[in-house]
Amino acid sequence: MELIIFLSLAVAALLTLVLVKRQARLEINRLQAALEQMRQRLSEDFQKLTAERGRMAVILSSMAEGVLAVDQNAKIILANPAIEKMFGVIEPEIIGRTVREGIRNNEITDLAEEALRAHQSIEREINIVTPIEGTFVAHTSPIQNKGSGGFGVVCVLYNVTELRKLEKHRSEFVANVSHELKTPLTAIRNYVETLLEGAINDQQNNREFLKKIDKHAGNLSALIDDILEISRLESRREFGPYFRINVAELMQRAVETIQEKARKKNIYIEKKCAGEELVIMGMEDHIYRAILNLLDNAVNYTNEGGRVEVIYGKKDNQIEISISDNGIGIGREHLPRIFERFYRVDKARSRELGGTGLGLAIVKHVVNVHNGTVTVESEEGRGSKFTLLFPTTV
Repeated sequence: MELIIFLSLAVAALLTLVLVKRQARLEINRLQAALEQMRQRLSEDFQKLTAERGRMAVILSSMAEGVLAVDQNAKIILANPAIEKMFGVIEPEIIGRTVREGIRNNEITDLAEEALRAHQSIEREINIVTPIEGTFVAHTSPIQNKGSGGFGVVCVLYNVTELRKLEKHRSEFVANVSHELKTPLTAIRNYVETLLEGAINDQQNNREFLKKIDKHAGNLSALIDDILEISRLESRREFGPYFRINVAELMQRAVETIQEKARKKNIYIEKKCAGEELVIMGMEDHIYRAILNLLDNAVNYTNEGGRVEVIYGKKDNQIEISISDNGIGIGREHLPRIFERFYRVDKARSRELGGTGLGLAIVKHVVNVHNGTVTVESEEGRGSKFTLLFPTTV
């Protein structure tokens, strides 16, 4: 009987052990499955994080704006390639350094520290002198660093150098236009006042006054036309389609227009052309006006009995048009600026000849619109040569 009880207990114990082992194996399998699921989730999360960081890196590297991030201690934690280019630094070398140590710009340093103290966005215009010179709008905003629980700052730099240059040019243009308009208007008003005060009855002088009024009115009209032309060229408004332009016919038309003025000064205009047909795709009126401006200048600034030479042909798959004279020439110090609006080498003579100061600026704009170039060679006392290059037609 005792043996039977013992055997029964042994069997029960064995069964219990088997069941425990089986249960343990099931638990281990569940644990292994859970661990495998966790591994997969971690792997997926890591891949997503890596992809997200990769996308962020691509975005930051492709931005033209500079992006600089600092922690609560004003130490750099991120700098995109635009920042590297602006300040001549490399991100790995400046990470962990303060802004003052890393990029060595006091204005940005002060801006970042101010934003850290105030915990608010700040925007300010700053100037960078080295390694590149420019004007930038710096916008700083506070960010929360989840890792440390503190606050940092991200600073975005927008390059507004060209915008400020345009604003300066516009301001100068308005000032110049005001001055140029005022000059003939003042002269006209003075002559009119003189006539009204009794000179109109002076038979010896009244017609002379009226001729001067007419001359200044003509100068004023030419100036307004040139201002409108510059405005259209710069804004590219009222541009029609491009057509095939026969260069020989265009040059003949321009020479015939200026011929009478040249004849009065006994100036000989010689025209030379290559035998082949030359064609430019463009706007005929604009190109004609540019060439006429150069011819008019050549005649105006060449003394009586002088010579103007017009040559056009093909050169290196381009149409080349050169207009040269043996006139008074241009001093070397003036050459870099002669295509600027209202720039005059001899202001008194230019105004006497009715020049608006916009002729060469119009030439430059016309050539640029047609994807060409214009150059000048000149020597004071020996004459000038202007060369236009236009792409050939396909």
